[in-house]
Amino acid sequence: MHSITLRPDSYRACGGRSSQDACRHPCEVMQTIAEIKHGLNYIWGKESDLNETYDFEFSGGSWSCVRTNAADSRKFRVVFDATNCRLWWGQSYFMDPADLAKKPERVQWYRAADQAKSRAAFVWRRLRAKPGAKPGAQAALPRRPEPDRAPRRSPPSKESEKREARTKVPVPLPEIMLDLEEVLVIYKPPHWKVELPAKDAQDGFFLPSWLRERVEGIDPKLFEVESNPALSGTGFGPLSHRIDQETSGPLLAARTVVAHKHLRSQFHKTEVSKRYVCLVHGRVNSPSGVLDASIRTLRTDATTRSEISAAGDWAETQYQTIATFESGAYGGAYSLLACDITSGRTHQIRVHMQHFGHSLVSDDKYASQKLEQDRTWCPRLFLHCYRLCFRDMRRRAQVVICPLPDDLKAALTRLGAAECPSDLLFEETSWQREVFRPPHTSWRPGTEVQRHVASILSKVNEPVLLGDLNADPELKRLLAKENINGINKAWLAKNWHAFEVLNVHDEAALSLKLRPTEGPELLEQQIEAVRSEVEELQRQKQRAVAEEQYLQAAEIKRRVEAAAAELSSLLALEDTEDGGPARPAPKPAQSFQQDVRDEALFPSLGAPKLPSKPELEDVGEGQTEVPSLQEAILTFLDRKEGSICHINEINNDRSLKEVMAMQVPKATAVNKAWLKQHEDAFTLFRGSDNEMYVVKTQAVRDQKAKAKAKADAKKMPAYHQVIQKADVDAAPLVYEYGSNKKPEDGQAPTWQDKFREVLQAGRLTAPELLARVPLFAPAMGASRPRQQQDLLVTFLQTWPDLFKVEKQGSGTERQYVVSLK
Repeated sequence: MHSITLRPDSYRACGGRSSQDACRHPCEVMQTIAEIKHGLNYIWGKESDLNETYDFEFSGGSWSCVRTNAADSRKFRVVFDATNCRLWWGQSYFMDPADLAKKPERVQWYRAADQAKSRAAFVWRRLRAKPGAKPGAQAALPRRPEPDRAPRRSPPSKESEKREARTKVPVPLPEIMLDLEEVLVIYKPPHWKVELPAKDAQDGFFLPSWLRERVEGIDPKLFEVESNPALSGTGFGPLSHRIDQETSGPLLAARTVVAHKHLRSQFHKTEVSKRYVCLVHGRVNSPSGVLDASIRTLRTDATTRSEISAAGDWAETQYQTIATFESGAYGGAYSLLACDITSGRTHQIRVHMQHFGHSLVSDDKYASQKLEQDRTWCPRLFLHCYRLCFRDMRRRAQVVICPLPDDLKAALTRLGAAECPSDLLFEETSWQREVFRPPHTSWRPGTEVQRHVASILSKVNEPVLLGDLNADPELKRLLAKENINGINKAWLAKNWHAFEVLNVHDEAALSLKLRPTEGPELLEQQIEAVRSEVEELQRQKQRAVAEEQYLQAAEIKRRVEAAAAELSSLLALEDTEDGGPARPAPKPAQSFQQDVRDEALFPSLGAPKLPSKPELEDVGEGQTEVPSLQEAILTFLDRKEGSICHINEINNDRSLKEVMAMQVPKATAVNKAWLKQHEDAFTLFRGSDNEMYVVKTQAVRDQKAKAKAKADAKKMPAYHQVIQKADVDAAPLVYEYGSNKKPEDGQAPTWQDKFREVLQAGRLTAPELLARVPLFAPAMGASRPRQQQDLLVTFLQTWPDLFKVEKQGSGTERQYVVSLK
């Protein structure tokens, strides 16, 4: 049944063709197959989860489809049944190309038993064209004339293609993150614009329009362009600032004109703090830094573009490297950065990072040469504002956290394991807890229903029946708002990471509870995930060694060691085999407890662990001995080559941070002031890269002493003389290189005379000349052949009027030929 049969007499045409067209020429049959291929030759996304994509491949008579999701990428064989005009996925699901002809942006799959196509089992949506595919390109086959065919339109512009592609992808709706009566914090999803729409705008996603339609109590004056002008010539409405169209994150909005002026004044005084997370190309080696370069923005009616220019406005970006990735599948290394900005220039982070040499991933404006490859795994610009700090109308500080959206999380997951140089984010908090892993009841993009369900479950200590949960009035309102029929198995399967389902096979007793964040079952999953990663990294290292990619193998080896250290720590947490208490093991570091649960996103979060802090010894009742921070740092520097390291290495080391926390008073970090107080033990200096380094003072003293001793040492002549031993009773003859001094009459003949006598027969190489004058080498005290030849050449070159020395060849083939002048 599931084979390609090209019989014109039995072929049923697609797209609702009449039965009189059943008998068709084979060329027309092939043309129809080409049309079906062309209609499927796009990147498709599952409607319920757009992070799961599908890509058709056609090779001759073989058809296949590649499914890619956060877990893996797998190829499946699909079969086209020409007799019944069906495309089959295995033997369970089929799709009708006639439906595709009616709605080219959707692919509907039906169960095999549902031949009447009463209800689609699942639906795909067309996301984008395949990389390298030409818009509108179809198989170059002869087509039948179509008398009623509409006139050919001019090719669409690039901007219209972008707009069309975005409208075919379900775009998330904005949400109110925080409502402070006069001040609102709005979550702006990607692809939404922040300016007021033009009067002739027909469609588009404009956040001010959404505010006008969905949010009550906003002063209509704020929607007037004259009252809120922007440099681009268009107002932002109630919004007090902007972010790029493909960027997501929180935005401040005002309900009143007074609140709007209050917020704008904070931006003018640079009192608003915005923190972003971005993924850039390449490995950023410095753990942190500041980019200070003025930016000039050039605006036209069609485009807006910024550039680094001395004539521009002041702009400063502080960055911290929080993770790095090595991904051969997607073109090399990537770095995940956190950026703090206070100036807020147009495209500031994008321009600064491009000037820094690390352009953002999927940046269509400043990294267009890499855009096509980036969009195969990252669907949009990887830039997200995840923290916003401001003051409300009562001047109280407000901090809003917006974790990373699912589409950017999925992009990071595709890159594989990460290396995390530091757990702290600007020395404030765990960056993964803040960016990726908020509590179930906290705000996250598009999780209003999930947060409310988690809030209900967190108030009880036992599972809640699904029927009782769906009866909650507030939940009903939220479900209707998001057009969800109710909490069912499909919804629970999509949110499995937050909820645990009980009694799945009994509809009446189906219940759910919050999934625990820790426990033996989760520990087993973590152990298996890390063990699998260690094995995979070992295979990658062996492959790199076999391909003689030694630098890559060394890099993978470091990741193996980190993952192995994490695995050993996890195994130490398991219970003993006899069910007794857990084996005694060192208490894991605090950051390990926070980060190890994120193995799905970052499987390798461990780092080579240094010896733990010294055990505290009781010195009296109620007293403990506090370890010396100075001694701990000295011990740390002893493990470094040259007893030197970057100051950030000291402040980010987990063992040293524990010692700092035990000091009285508590030491938060090692800085210039602390090092000044301990200058007898430490020396602080700036390197050629303008970074601060700490070195042991004793090591500096030792180095200076060695240099002084070397400078004071008498320089003995190195092969400046040749000594010839004469008779036993006579004094030795000393010949200085380049000297015209000759032995007195009656003494033994000079070396020059011996070499000239031998060279009378013709040219000789250096080894041959040494063999003819065997006493020369012992007289110089040289034992190695190469050393003997070099000294001989040096000796002969001091008499250029007597000897001619020619160099032939290079490297190991080098040799010298000597002849008389």
